[in-house]
Amino acid sequence: MATPEARREQMLDLARRWRESGVKARTFAEEHGVTAWTLYYWRQRLDGAPSKHRRRRRSTPRTTLAPVHVVTDPVPRPDGLEILLASGDRLRASADVSAETLRGVLRVLCARC
Repeated sequence: MATPEARREQMLDLARRWRESGVKARTFAEEHGVTAWTLYYWRQRLDGAPSKHRRRRRSTPRTTLAPVHVVTDPVPRPDGLEILLASGDRLRASADVSAETLRGVLRVLCARC
């Protein structure tokens, strides 16, 4: 897969070739497997116009995920569940615990990680 910078250069080159060809956007786009709007967008970038669609920075840190290993217990336990955290802590909860409560407890425990 091309890097974002390589993709950007590829699309700018395509916009340059379209502009130099004198061919209508729709025709050129069909010949090159893109839409006419893609050509218009990259022509604007080529002319130095800033993108209207800027990504906003996140105000909260990204959530990192931990690997999960599902282990089946040879003896079924209908009384609840057990979660082993990456820190080594074990969380046991009854089957009737609400998702909201469990989420809050996990948030507190994972804040220490």
